[in-house]
Amino acid sequence: MLSEKEFYLYVEKNILKYLPEMEDQKVMVQRVKKNNQVSMMGLSIGEQKNYLLPVLYLEPFYRNHLRGQTIEETMREIASVYQGHQVGFYLDEDKVSDYEYIKKNLFYRIINYEKNKELLKYTPHERFLDLAVTYRWAAYRNHDGMASALVRNKELLMWGISKDQMMKDARENTEKIFPPVMRKIQSVLPIHIIEEEIPLFVMSNGDYMNGASVILYKDVLRDFAKYMEHDLYILPSSIHEVIILLDNEYAKAPEELARMVRETNRIVVDREEILSDHVYYYDREKDEIRIAK
Repeated sequence: MLSEKEFYLYVEKNILKYLPEMEDQKVMVQRVKKNNQVSMMGLSIGEQKNYLLPVLYLEPFYRNHLRGQTIEETMREIASVYQGHQVGFYLDEDKVSDYEYIKKNLFYRIINYEKNKELLKYTPHERFLDLAVTYRWAAYRNHDGMASALVRNKELLMWGISKDQMMKDARENTEKIFPPVMRKIQSVLPIHIIEEEIPLFVMSNGDYMNGASVILYKDVLRDFAKYMEHDLYILPSSIHEVIILLDNEYAKAPEELARMVRETNRIVVDREEILSDHVYYYDREKDEIRIAK
């Protein structure tokens, strides 16, 4: 049985034997930094400067190997999964440096500030409560998924554009690219909720990807709170969506809601998808979001 380091080296040296149609391509197995300081070993195959390459994370396959799967079986599985998840496509290098092209594809997302402080040192961002608003551009998006890239300070220099202008363009784009969606929780999750239970709503975007950012959209919370005639509690389910709870006689105390969020983050949510342990409160009179106390 291979050690973890030996396993990753073996995959890098031998995976093309199981992908003969890609035999002339370059193989990279390297540590990829993700959200919330999570890093994983990712496999990508191809010319990185010309393609946005699919990345397949290898830790689950190593765990299968530890459980007794032969290296031959594991390699065949990696090859099969990689083939099924290829979203790489040709991207003209000139487009990456062309801000007029990038501008149409800019959007923002919110992440946890403290968990990403190192990343934020070289990334244009804005602080919002215990969160940070970061900026990305969508290079690929269809029914199969999306590939996007983080905007860093060095990209601003390459584009010759100011941080403020980039942020303005992203704000104008985001709601158009990812329109908001609000649904009752029972239409999203396979659970039964009886009438006497607390009404819960899931708010995200149509892709259910980076959808927690919808809380920053202009007028979405205000219009919903006005329609429901209640202030709102906002529970950060993940970076992809939030749960909305009306501030009424059925609502639990803020500290109990925060305990529920912390427990869900610890047990259910993937580490790289955690948004916050705090619960937020939307005050419709002030049109303001704050951390619930």
